[in-house]
Amino acid sequence: MRSLVILALSFVLAHPLIMAQKSNEGKDEETARIEITARSDQESYRAIACGGNGALIFFKSVEIADNQRVKWYFSFYDRNLKQIWVKTLPVLNDLDFRFKTFSGDTLFIVFVYKGKIKSEDQPLEIVRIDLKTGNFIPNITKVPANSEPVFFNTLGRYAFLALNHKTGQAAVEILDLKSNHSKGFMIDRETPSAFRWFGTDSATGNLKAVVSKAISKKETGHWYQVYDTTGKVLNSVNISTINGDREFSGFKAIANQKGEELVIGTYRLYTGGSGQKNKSQDESTGVFTSLLEQGNQKNLNFINFLQLKSINSLLSTKDLIDLKNKALKKKKNITEYSVDFNVLQDEPFEQDGRIIQVSEVYFPQYHVENFTDFDFYGRPYTNSYSTFDGYRFTGAIITAYDASGMLLWDNALEISELISPELNTKVVVRVMGDKLLLAYCAAGRIGSKIIHNDETTGKLEFSPLESRYPDDKLVSETKSGLQGWYDDFFLCYGFQEIKNVALESNNKRFVFYLTKVKFEE
Repeated sequence: MRSLVILALSFVLAHPLIMAQKSNEGKDEETARIEITARSDQESYRAIACGGNGALIFFKSVEIADNQRVKWYFSFYDRNLKQIWVKTLPVLNDLDFRFKTFSGDTLFIVFVYKGKIKSEDQPLEIVRIDLKTGNFIPNITKVPANSEPVFFNTLGRYAFLALNHKTGQAAVEILDLKSNHSKGFMIDRETPSAFRWFGTDSATGNLKAVVSKAISKKETGHWYQVYDTTGKVLNSVNISTINGDREFSGFKAIANQKGEELVIGTYRLYTGGSGQKNKSQDESTGVFTSLLEQGNQKNLNFINFLQLKSINSLLSTKDLIDLKNKALKKKKNITEYSVDFNVLQDEPFEQDGRIIQVSEVYFPQYHVENFTDFDFYGRPYTNSYSTFDGYRFTGAIITAYDASGMLLWDNALEISELISPELNTKVVVRVMGDKLLLAYCAAGRIGSKIIHNDETTGKLEFSPLESRYPDDKLVSETKSGLQGWYDDFFLCYGFQEIKNVALESNNKRFVFYLTKVKFEE
């Protein structure tokens, strides 16, 4: 089985390798790269792959539109990364990009409030962009003070925003995009609540959510609920762990082929006999599934990460042996212990009747910096402090379930050199017949492999992305990412510092780059 290949126009290597794209000038649609000069990776450049329409780059400029707004620049490119149009949009100073979603040829971008004044109703702007014409339609509204937008969806002429409030009053804001009128409803006026997952049902026009509610000071309950657009609860199912030694830590939901809802998430164990929870509330012990059928919770399954066949890819042999010896010594099952991963779940999807879930493993990384200071008498002493580097991603767990939520198989993707300041999903999954392509971008190269169920059909490949000129040397790369684009094409982006001593001028440059890549088996 051949590995994955990213085609380059100027050459194709005979041995399996991922190869980089060249400049888009005069090239065919399989080869394209653009570079935008940047001062540092603190600039706000962002890239969005917009399907067969093209790709969008946008950023916040320093240009003032008026005393309340600043100009954002939007640049749209076709599938060959040839620039089609450039537009500016005045946006309120304290707003920043938060959400994006698509509806046909329309891209929705949401700017939310990032200012310091939280005691007043906060502005929010939804911008609709017609990708074919380049027309912008902004909708400005307000959300209640001290609220945080956590989910955004659209359906027809309406936009839905799920809000978690500081006081625990979760709510839904509904904006009519044609009239710009808004309405909304609270989830529970009496019990503090928070959204954990939110979606829309295109068939019925109803809203779906997983909501957590504070039953008491020490107990939290979780419900899967369906609402109409007036806030009336059409269906409510309590999702319970049954056993008191487990607690849910994350939720996703997807409808199976029968139309039943399957909730997939993560859970953690309580530790010891004291009833205390794990040290970190962000860590998870494993994954769970819960089938909701006719308003009831059925087929509740817990799968400890240590039960997975692919755990060897994410833990060292020594760690596994130590856990097994510890369990053997205390005459316990190894699944009574936990590796306690920080996990970020992707949205589940269906493949040939199976539900596929990707869970990305990460941890916050810090480094210690030391400096010399002097006391009142002038005597030197050393001070130390921790600096946050970002979130280091170490791997992805792929699990497959049948329609009832029973585990069919599991696999894993190892991740290296990926540190991100933002906590969002990094792994791109593409269905290739009965196989899955798994890929990510980091440190100037793409890591990828193909799996068939619990088997890996080709080894994990690390292949560099070449730059614009033959003698370019990558010095550093930050904030890199990979997005699925259209057909077999993907979009890779990030900030790069590049050195090229062969150039007479500009032999060292810092850029935000966009590269089109194609994967072939």
